[in-house]
Amino acid sequence: MNREFTPDEQEFVAMLTSALPPVIARKEVIRFLGGLVAPKTLANADDSGDGPDVAYKVGRSVAYRTDSLVAWVVGKFGVTRIPNVKDF
Repeated sequence: MNREFTPDEQEFVAMLTSALPPVIARKEVIRFLGGLVAPKTLANADDSGDGPDVAYKVGRSVAYRTDSLVAWVVGKFGVTRIPNVKDF
């Protein structure tokens, strides 16, 4: 990540990392991150060298340290707080 997070992004990162397990398997990211990112997106990013900073190979599976995964998602896609969902 090449930029600092906005206050909304910092809040989002803190909220997610405090509520999730310390490590998440790639195949479980849809469940743990509510569909924010797909396993294939992560696999493609890993293959190009652009994935989360901290990943582990466990047998044939890949797992990410949660803080690294969440920071990657926020850095890659950004987060903006919606002040009034009805106006969305």
